[in-house]
Amino acid sequence: MAAITLMSSIQIPVIDLKEAENASQRLGVAQKLVKALETDGFLFLDNVPGVDLNKVFKNSEWFFSIPETDKSQLLKKQWNPQNNNRYRGYSPLMSNCASYKEGFEIGAEDVEFTDPDIHPIFKEPNVWPQALDKGDQFKADMIQLFSAMLKTGSEVMRLVAMGSGLDEMLFEKMFSPDTLSTLMLLHYPTRPDVAAAAAATAEDGTVLSCYEHTDTGFVTLLATFDYTGLQIQSSDGQWYDVPPRPGSLIVNIGDVLSQMTGGRLKATRHRVVDPKISRYSVPFFFEPRYGVNINYRLGDSEKKTPESVCAYGPFMMDKMLQFVEYRNIL
Repeated sequence: MAAITLMSSIQIPVIDLKEAENASQRLGVAQKLVKALETDGFLFLDNVPGVDLNKVFKNSEWFFSIPETDKSQLLKKQWNPQNNNRYRGYSPLMSNCASYKEGFEIGAEDVEFTDPDIHPIFKEPNVWPQALDKGDQFKADMIQLFSAMLKTGSEVMRLVAMGSGLDEMLFEKMFSPDTLSTLMLLHYPTRPDVAAAAAATAEDGTVLSCYEHTDTGFVTLLATFDYTGLQIQSSDGQWYDVPPRPGSLIVNIGDVLSQMTGGRLKATRHRVVDPKISRYSVPFFFEPRYGVNINYRLGDSEKKTPESVCAYGPFMMDKMLQFVEYRNIL
């Protein structure tokens, strides 16, 4: 297992998924992955099947370059009352927001959600750019990327389970068949002066494009291409740059998985500093089904009583409403 050195005291491990395909190496890879998530909570993932990051980057550039009139047809309802989509779709730049970015997000395409209690917004169909050159290919590429990321998330969770000494298939039914996972394209343009005035400034004086935070759910798969800007916080409170590694995905976990492992796996605080250039990134949030109970410790027997059950979907909605992009979705 190679490592990328950030500073003398911190390394980010590199996990090769091709090695995990070898039965004789699989347990060793799983244990290395778990060790990485127990320490700094971040790792690089190489040889991810079905993920062509050059194609992903070109699609990101294409989408954010289409005319504003076309993007407005994909706006969430809070920005375009004529549209019906509240959850999926396009989020515009907001000049008075510290997180200066625009985004486009999709969920699983053509999935029948079976949970009778699921909130209607999770059943929203994806919206796509229409009547544009490359629009059909963009849709096909995004659906294919979502599928590849979903399979990668499943593989990461199998390795987490195996490396933790648990049943490798422990998580399968939590995420299938009707996952709440989200794929996002993000663009951080260069800030104009009016946006710079509203920028977030960290305690150390660093201007941020994204506040420091831990992720909420289970697993995040992130493409940063060849851009700098992402930083992680070490156990001593210092911030360290995550160097770009073209061709690799970054993996980190969220608070829910950390809590379900009793804190054994670490949800690491991270942030994005303002690189003062136009920047793209693509996160995939690997999320379980709406009604999955998250209020127990993995490896223990799950005792389901009304007072002990915390369904993932309502929990996630409460968290989402704290973000400006989702504040008015209900």
